[in-house]
Amino acid sequence: MSWVTPRHIDFGTIDPGDIIERDYTITVPRNQKPGYYELIWKFSCKYTDGTACTVKSDTVFQITVKGKPAPTAATGNKYISRTLTPGEELSEYLEWSTSYDSFYGWADASGEAASWATPRHIDFGVVEKGKSTTRYYTLKVPEYQRSGYYELIWTSGCKYVSGQACSVTGDTVLQITVEASPMPTFTKSGPVYTPMYTPTTENQTTPIIIGLTFILILFIIWIYVVVWVARDANKRGTSGTLWGILTLFLGLIGLLIYLLVRPKGYLVLCDYCGREKLETLTRCPHCNKTTEPAFKPTQTHIPAPYPAETRKPQETKAELSASKLTEVKGRLSKINELLDKLDERLAQGEITEAKYKELSEKYRAEADSLKNLISEKELMDEVGL
Repeated sequence: MSWVTPRHIDFGTIDPGDIIERDYTITVPRNQKPGYYELIWKFSCKYTDGTACTVKSDTVFQITVKGKPAPTAATGNKYISRTLTPGEELSEYLEWSTSYDSFYGWADASGEAASWATPRHIDFGVVEKGKSTTRYYTLKVPEYQRSGYYELIWTSGCKYVSGQACSVTGDTVLQITVEASPMPTFTKSGPVYTPMYTPTTENQTTPIIIGLTFILILFIIWIYVVVWVARDANKRGTSGTLWGILTLFLGLIGLLIYLLVRPKGYLVLCDYCGREKLETLTRCPHCNKTTEPAFKPTQTHIPAPYPAETRKPQETKAELSASKLTEVKGRLSKINELLDKLDERLAQGEITEAKYKELSEKYRAEADSLKNLISEKELMDEVGL
């Protein structure tokens, strides 16, 4: 960051869709060591109202400083320049030739990069006069070699075939510049200054769909409650339409009011239309036909088989005339039918045991009384009284 001028850049106010550019200068020091360096620009922002906002990424400037050029070759030496990267492998060769006499030659590696060469000793064998011999070697830079300037020096030696020593006028110097490995390329574009959270269409519509679904379910449930209130009110002899409208518009308050004031009692089946009605109603709210209530709040007085007070024989005979006897038999027949219905309702579980016992005892007592009257009349008719 010390190479940059300026080190702080102010972009000012940026409107949506605008692109603002600012220039800066990077100056590498003259004696900077070769290697890999980074300059990181960290961005920050705030909205025009003063609130802070978040930037998603920074900008990284990757800088590779190369080594200085190799020094000029000295007279008598052969210089070869190569630029390599860490881990790179290179195949090179050395050539030996003579124009004076035949001799035996070789070369040995030395210098900072001597360990990179394979082999480090090259044997040319016997080189004939006027001919040349070539030998190859492999040069491999270490994987994590630091960037910089290195030398591999091949020092040659020889002797004549006769065994006498000879001298070589110069060496072969391989000048190697190791550059930093290329860093991964950032394909991501420059930072985009946007708020930390940007709502998408999907994020906006999902809560709306969930809310509408929940409201629809509540509406369906409430319509079912309103229909139930209207039907139950009709069965109990009150206005189903009125209570349905009150429940629909008053909501839970209307439902609570209806549950508090609705007529209490068991529901029974009408003898004519077969639909449910309150057991204490004499008129069916569905078919408007009058029926005997299945349950009476007050006990009906059952006349005794004999009058409590003393009556004259003529009055008794008048009461049990032929028309009166027919009426008594009709009443007895209705009581027997009612007792059969009570048995059926008990078998189907529509009434309780206590209710069945109460109604059964009442109507059986009345039936026994009517049977006594009929038996007494028939007996009197047989004897002519």
